[in-house]
This record gives sequence, C-alpha cells and structure tokens, in this order.
Amino acid sequence: METANEILNFNFSPVSFQQAAKNTFSTSSSQLYDLRIGKLKMITDKVGETAFKFSGETFIPQVFKKFKQIVKGEKLTIKYFERRELRTLTYSLSHSEYNNPPIFSNDYELDFVFETLEASWKDSYLIGLIDCYLKNWDSKYNGPLEKLGKYIFEKLSQYDGGRTALKSLKANIKFFDGKNGDVLLGSELAIKNIQVKEATKYLSLPDSWYSYPYFTRVILSYYEKKKNDLGNSLDELNIALEIHSNSVKGTRANKILVSRIIQQCNKQEFAILQDKAKSIAFKLVGDPGNVSTWAAFENAAANEIEDLKKGRSILNEWITREFITVFFDLIKEPRRKNYWKKFSKQITGFTIVGPRSVRNTLLRDERISEYVNARFRVTESNREASAFIMRMKDYVLIEFSVSNYAFYALKDSHRLISDYETRKIKQVDEFVDGTMPMLTKRKFASIEDSRPEGRLSHSDGNFEDGSTLNWESVFDWWIKKYLEADV
Repeated sequence: METANEILNFNFSPVSFQQAAKNTFSTSSSQLYDLRIGKLKMITDKVGETAFKFSGETFIPQVFKKFKQIVKGEKLTIKYFERRELRTLTYSLSHSEYNNPPIFSNDYELDFVFETLEASWKDSYLIGLIDCYLKNWDSKYNGPLEKLGKYIFEKLSQYDGGRTALKSLKANIKFFDGKNGDVLLGSELAIKNIQVKEATKYLSLPDSWYSYPYFTRVILSYYEKKKNDLGNSLDELNIALEIHSNSVKGTRANKILVSRIIQQCNKQEFAILQDKAKSIAFKLVGDPGNVSTWAAFENAAANEIEDLKKGRSILNEWITREFITVFFDLIKEPRRKNYWKKFSKQITGFTIVGPRSVRNTLLRDERISEYVNARFRVTESNREASAFIMRMKDYVLIEFSVSNYAFYALKDSHRLISDYETRKIKQVDEFVDGTMPMLTKRKFASIEDSRPEGRLSHSDGNFEDGSTLNWESVFDWWIKKYLEADV
C-alpha cells in the first residue's frame, strides 16, 4: 500500500528542513539582532534603576532640621514643605545629627511624616520609604519598623500604575513581610537555584542595597536550604558575604554565617572543606586568637552568641592542630606531634618564639601562612632554636625545637614567662631553668611523687624489673592530675 507521502508526491526531509531554518538569517543579521536585543535589555534595566536614583543627599540635613523644627512647633504648618522636598524627607528618616535622634525612631514623628506625605502623595515616595525600611530591618525600633512596613504594604497594594520598579515591588510584596519575608526570599532563591548574590536583581532593587541588613537573613536562609550541598555553595556564599559586608570584617552576617559554616565543617562528612572555611573565616571575621574580633554584635540572640563561641573555639582548634603539625614536622618529631595534636581542642592559645628564619619557613606553608605573624615572636638572636608555647587553663606549657631540652610546665604567673608576649626576647633559653625540679618522681614504672611546676624529659623508661614507661604516659598522668584535662 502506498504511503501518504507517495500518494501526494510529498518528499520531506526533517533534517534538511532544520538545516535550512538555521540558514534563514545570515550570521551578520543574527549578530545585529542580538546586539539590538542587548541594548533593549540594557535600557530596560536602566529605566528600572532610575526609579531608585536619588540625587538629594546633600539636602537631607536641611530637610531633617526643618522637619524637627515643625515637630517642635517652631514652624506653624506642614505646608512649610515644598513638594520637591517631600521625596528628600522619605530619605531623611534614618538621618540623625547632634542631639536629634532619627525621625524613624519616634512613633509620633513617623505618623507626622505619613500625614505630611498624604497631603501631597506621589507614588515615587515609596522608594525612599522602602529604602528606610530595609536599611533598618534589624533596628531596635521594632514599633516604628512595623508601622512603616504596614504603611508601605498599604500603599503598594493600592498601586495600579505602570512604573516597572513599583510593579515589581508590588509583585514581590510577600518578601517584605517583617516577620519572615527575608527568610522566604532566601528559601525561594535556593529552591530555584538562583545565586543569592542576585537577590537584588530578583526584586528589581539596586545592587547597592545588597549591603542593607534586610539581606542578612536572606543569605542565612539561603545557606540553610543549601547547606547539605555546601561543597558547591561555599564559594558562592563567600562572595555574597563579601558583597553584603562591603568586604568589612566582623559584620553581623559574617559572624553568624561563618560560625555556622565552621561548625558544619567540623563534622566528618564536611572535613574536606575545613581549609576553605578557615580561610573565609579569617578574611570575613578575623583571627580567632583575637577575642574582640569574635565578640558578640549588638542585639545578638542567645543562640547567635553561642554559635560565635563554638565557631571561634573550633577554628582555634583547627589552627592549633595545623601549627602543631607544621612545627613538629619541621623539627622531625612525629611522636611529639601526635601527642600534642590530641590536645588541640583544649589548648586555648599559643605562641611560637624563634629566629626570623623559622618564621619565614612557616610563612611559606600555605596551611598556616596567614596566621603566622600574629602568633610568632622573633628573637633578637639568629640561633635556630625555637619554642612552642601553649596555654591551657592557668598553665603555660613549653616545648623546644632542640631535642635535648626538657618540656616545661609553668603557672602563667611564673617569672620565666612574665610578659613573654610583649617583651623583647633575645633567645629561647630565657624560658629555660635547669635548676627547676622534675614534675614527677618515678620508681620503676610507677609515679611516686609530683610537683605543680617544673620539667619533664621525653625519655622512655626501661627498668631492671622488666617494666617500661613511655614519656607520653608520664605526661598524660601529670596533665590529667594538674590540668584536669581529657587525655
């Protein structure tokens, strides 16, 4: 039986047709169309962004002062404001100077702003109001913030104009809910696999607003949705935090998210990310050896304070473990390395003292290079001997690079280590006192007596009765007794 194509004498090749379609337009024509489409998109972006441009910053103090005079009764009527000043007023709500607090902080003054704007309302005022709203998202002024949000919601819901920016804000109104709008946005971006740094574009807001407090919880919410895939999202989160904080260390967002990332990377399944997390933490928050850089921020919640403490402690543990590894590898002491690594969580701080050559060697090691200068004291002498000084509870514990030097355990008030972090040090022998007693007294494989301060050798015991006692066991016994540390 003949096919339909044969009856109709219809010879059709799909492949040939597809190829012909590709050649409908010349390459030059296609490039021209792409160029024109690109220009149209650029114009659209610019037109949308112009709605947010404000050139009256220099007039804010003047309008702010005028408003305060009106509120105090020094001016008789709100009509004292000219129409061209009203938009500036919306950008003046967060301004303060001298002894005058922000307009935004006062319920009565905020109501007066609304009354002033209503007398000559223009939809463009919404931009300045939203700017204030997002800029004060985590403000301590909860009442005024809620009142401002309610006013903005009411105005946006009534808007039926054609302005691109305001139409976008109205369409995305759920993301400005003061209770959980920011969390919703972060979650939606994560679900749709839209990078969190594109959040402003997603809302059709200017990129400069990404530094506003509103976007802190957007980023945190995004992280919570993406954290199981941290290996693929960590670099992106790092970039988002840099943009959000304008590369300023120790912002609220940096501290919260970095401390959570550190805790997550402390788990075995994310351990491979520890080096990257460590570098991000140092860049965005700071060295955990500096307590002030990891201090709680204003209005921090109890769980945020606890996260900061845990994050700093874990980061300090990682850095301590790395330094112990590098230092004892450098002097080829694997047993001492393995012994002290198990205390890395309990060592609250450390300093390495030695010649410039040792510091330079440590600086060349990528694992610890960015932390070396803050933890190294250069001796005046070029003698190669160096000391690893560790702090545990109220003790200072000292290990030396010279193999025949004993280990020292001293109370932090002992004369040998007084002001060692600030005074000039000629050489590490300043921490040595051969007249000090041994920390333990042994009889065969038993420890008969001990002292709270003194020295210990790294010598194993092989006794006449056939018993043995390695130095690690002696150290463990003394540390457990006097420092009550986990061994």
